[in-house]
Amino acid sequence: MPPISLFSSFGKAILLVAVVCGSALAGEKESGITRKPDENTRIEDSFLQGMRYLDEGKPELATEQFLLILAKNPSLVRVRLELARAYFLNRQWKRSRNEFFRVLSGDLPDSVRANVLDFIRAIDARRGFDWDLGVGITSVGGARDYKTDEVLLSLGGVELPFELARNNSSDIGLKITGSANFRKPWRYQLFGKDAASFASISLDLQEARASLNDDYRVSARMGIRILSPRTTFSIGPVISTRVVSREVFEHRHAWNATFEYRDLLGGSFFGFLNSAKLYSRQSSDLDGYETAGELGYRRSVSGRNVLGFSLFFEDKNVDYSFENYLIRGMRFFGSFELRGGLTVSPSMYISEKSFRNASPLLVGDPDEISYGLVARVEKSNVFFGNGFSPFAEFRYGETLSGIDAFSFRESAFIAGMERRF
Repeated sequence: MPPISLFSSFGKAILLVAVVCGSALAGEKESGITRKPDENTRIEDSFLQGMRYLDEGKPELATEQFLLILAKNPSLVRVRLELARAYFLNRQWKRSRNEFFRVLSGDLPDSVRANVLDFIRAIDARRGFDWDLGVGITSVGGARDYKTDEVLLSLGGVELPFELARNNSSDIGLKITGSANFRKPWRYQLFGKDAASFASISLDLQEARASLNDDYRVSARMGIRILSPRTTFSIGPVISTRVVSREVFEHRHAWNATFEYRDLLGGSFFGFLNSAKLYSRQSSDLDGYETAGELGYRRSVSGRNVLGFSLFFEDKNVDYSFENYLIRGMRFFGSFELRGGLTVSPSMYISEKSFRNASPLLVGDPDEISYGLVARVEKSNVFFGNGFSPFAEFRYGETLSGIDAFSFRESAFIAGMERRF
């Protein structure tokens, strides 16, 4: 479908949603939520101002107005729909897509839900460029608190203790994450469905005062995306490089495939499969292959929240015994839009790590069970500079091994700003 046709369909669908959901603000009163008259007036004035900004071609200013309204009442479906449209017009496809997915569980007629699914397809096929950027302060080094540094080794049938030399120094570093993405829809269909080409580059940089804790990851991806109102499938090559302590650690050449199926009620099955060839600059024992994948389900709830779970695995095959393993696990995650402009996104996981060729020198079974929690908080109604908002993220995990020297606790944090509009 040509780009102009996509935009035209999107605009018509938005108008239909606006008409059908125009009573959403009033519906909040009927649901038992009461406000002072002056508060209703302020919300209405802010909403109308946001709509004027959209009409004037100023989506970034409209985004700010709608975010301030949702900070007071995150369940206003009509406002969230317009926020999704503002993100779309500002070429922030990822945020626009997320907001449209959230409203699928709102009080909408099936015809409007179908149009929302069309919006998501249009976003996935949309022509153009978008980017994201996050900058924060993070804790680096010394994150792991091992149960002991002493390990028993069996030498000639005799068990002898050895002290492991570990770097336990901690530091504060700078964390920069970002991506730049480009899409171009095709003018003809593939397998009877719309198709688009895409290319992206992503950065994950950790810069510490001590170069020992520097860790840079850069990856480039391209491919094709096949689309329908309910499905998105993509496949293509990925090339990445990791630099640790200012030295090239590893190159990866991989193929990646992803899919998503969406229904009218805000349910989504998703997954990915990644197969990579590993080239280590540190040791040939780290050369090999890695296959990883995930399969999960998520669901929009109450027109503003998301809940989900997934199963995942990682299968790494190299000669070095401590990097030759199979990981299997599951995670539960959510994203909750709260009053005050807070978005809280917790994630819990548990996994099992099995080593294929454990060293015969080790006394005990090195296999591991890991579990942990990741909690991310975003503040969407506070803005710095050119549309950046604050966020904070905390990670905590425990790993239990059959060998005490490999059992540990670890924690990390990051606080900073990310692009909002």
